[in-house]
Amino acid sequence: MSSISGVGGGFRPPPPKPPSFETLDSDTSGTLSLEEFKSGAPKGADSAKSEELFKAIDSDSDGSVTKEEQDAFKAKAEKAQQQLQSFLFGLQTEGTSQVAESDESDAETDIFAQLDANSDGSIAQDEFLSALSSGTQSSNDLLSKLFEAIDSDKDGSVTKEEQSSFQQALEKRGPPPGPPPGPPPSMGASQAYGSTYQLGASNASGTTYSQAA
Repeated sequence: MSSISGVGGGFRPPPPKPPSFETLDSDTSGTLSLEEFKSGAPKGADSAKSEELFKAIDSDSDGSVTKEEQDAFKAKAEKAQQQLQSFLFGLQTEGTSQVAESDESDAETDIFAQLDANSDGSIAQDEFLSALSSGTQSSNDLLSKLFEAIDSDKDGSVTKEEQSSFQQALEKRGPPPGPPPGPPPSMGASQAYGSTYQLGASNASGTTYSQAA
């Protein structure tokens, strides 16, 4: 089964290298204003999403972004992306060999333990979002929908048993054809999982664009 990174198929050229922090800092103040930050956005980028990303990077909410804030956001986004890949990989078992299943089981156990920050045997929603979100609202929204779909008893935490049940439900349904353009408020397991394909692009684009800061 193809990984999340393979979704969409076909070769895609790497995005152009974003301008450096120093290039965007036109007034050489050592910080980036929102307008300076937007000047480094990819062509055609949504202004609202650029502002959302700026606010996510601006950890002290002072209206400007420092190099240190950019570096911290980039590191967090890259770690979140890696953990998200591991978590989604742990849900993709259909068609794997026995050896691959064994390796996958170990990876799934490891990522579950990593997400379970307080080691109580379950993953609370705040633990889930803290570990897997890139920090933007769109990332949080998609992850929240996935969490709610896995949390079958709606008690605000996910156990290994709930994760396994969700995984089995996905295997019966098969992979979704692609991310829906607008997920409905009430999502089933396959719909929630389908929407997480957007997370790979969402988190990765946030990481790439943040390099422009």
